[in-house]
Amino acid sequence: MLFLGFIALLVFPTALCARVYVLQAPSHPPLTASRPLSPALTSLSVDPAFWVEFWGNETHPNEFSMQMIKNVAQRTGEYPIIRPGGVTQDSSVFDRKAGSPTRTTDNTTGAIYRTTWGPEFYRSFDAFPKGTRFIVPLNFGNDSFEIAESQALAAVRYVEGWEDKIWGFELGNEAGNYKATQRNLSTWGPAAYVAEWKNWTSSMNAKLPRPLRTKWWAGSDGITPAAVTVALQTEDLLARGIDKPPIVREFSQHMYAYSSCRPASAAMATVPNIHNHTNITAFVGLLESKVAAARGNASDLVVGEFNSVSCSGKENVTDIFGQALWVIDTTLYAASLNVSRVHLHQGATLVSQSDSQINVPGANGTPGFSTYDLWYPVDSPLRGRRRANPSYVSQLFLAETVGRSRSSRLLALSAPEGVSPDLFAGYAVYDGGALVRLAVINWQTFNSTMGETGLKETSLSLDISGLVKRRKANLKRLTAPGSDEKDADFVTWAGQAWTNGTAQGNEVMESVQDGKIGIRGSEAVLVFIK
Repeated sequence: MLFLGFIALLVFPTALCARVYVLQAPSHPPLTASRPLSPALTSLSVDPAFWVEFWGNETHPNEFSMQMIKNVAQRTGEYPIIRPGGVTQDSSVFDRKAGSPTRTTDNTTGAIYRTTWGPEFYRSFDAFPKGTRFIVPLNFGNDSFEIAESQALAAVRYVEGWEDKIWGFELGNEAGNYKATQRNLSTWGPAAYVAEWKNWTSSMNAKLPRPLRTKWWAGSDGITPAAVTVALQTEDLLARGIDKPPIVREFSQHMYAYSSCRPASAAMATVPNIHNHTNITAFVGLLESKVAAARGNASDLVVGEFNSVSCSGKENVTDIFGQALWVIDTTLYAASLNVSRVHLHQGATLVSQSDSQINVPGANGTPGFSTYDLWYPVDSPLRGRRRANPSYVSQLFLAETVGRSRSSRLLALSAPEGVSPDLFAGYAVYDGGALVRLAVINWQTFNSTMGETGLKETSLSLDISGLVKRRKANLKRLTAPGSDEKDADFVTWAGQAWTNGTAQGNEVMESVQDGKIGIRGSEAVLVFIK
């Protein structure tokens, strides 16, 4: 049995809402519905420098983190694909005499300038639940083919069962953002990247087993409204022949709308700007041309790394319950555009990223875990006890939205007439040709201090009777005392909190009566139609 506890049948007080809005969706999947959703849609990216804190090693795995991904796999039938990637990937080295990944930092600045790992890094893949797959990180930033090749060959040598465990190889992280110490910036751009990438991958493929020679990621760079600031876009790389001969399994783009490393961007990284469906769809919509280019090449487009605010997040913005709603909306909209998978980034502060970043490392070299992390994997001086963060429940919501069938298709819905499109997100899920689930977010902000008046003003009542018709419907609710809630003990998915990695409390399933559902501000619901 998947869930513990009894199922209670409750009815949301829709009388709180003076008006009922009609939600419309096709009864059968239209041609514009997505491809079947991957059960690994919600995957993870973890900076290699903090691998041990998050996952442990082969003999001492981090059981807390392992439980966190087991909770997701129980709902989808498949584990998230793990990408050990990020900035420290491009200053990493393999040393066969070393062990698990270790950080080397500058004593003056605290900046991580090297991450060294030995065979134990690859052997740690065995500590994960059976069926977990990985993206193997290769250092492109040091401009040393020998370093990258040694990492690729070590993965094959030390990953037991590499045929199943290695999903792909990633050569470099955000090469479009390389510094003058890494490449000649007067010539570095798509053409130079493609030429060097093809040369390196071709040389490595000559030594790799044949099944791995077509499992490359390409790109791994960002998207931005000002496209000229990012060099490496999927369509540009394909136009320059990066996949001739075809070896690219997936093209990767990274996605951060805001950054705490840049003062102007950090100032814009506010709750109203982030908790806005129109802003989310406008930014994620930049992926459409890249998806089209990848699919035209018989490849897939993945978001290899993303979060709401880069450079470790922003306090009171990315460490609150509203972050969970942002993750859900962003992931589902990307999936509706046929992005095959998204890797939500996890890690800790990297003080080398900017002179003006607002986040700090922990004391005495301990990690200053990022405020956007789904969970803090170990006790730390800066973040306190090991625990889930309020955003973790987003992964459970998304996993149940995807389901276990491997045939679910997704459609983004328009806001009901009379409801602001900025403050509403809706998605229909189809399986077997029928509408089976509805995911809805009410983006009107409700904070814990707003009281009864705020509850009434932000609550939304929807009429879904035309979608349910004569079928039965129940729903699960994702909620907290308010969007600003920071304590995961008070954040619940279907009545259960997940602070310690396992469900606390009884599961609550609400009955949909007369085709009406109510959603308070800063809440989400998942409706199951039978």
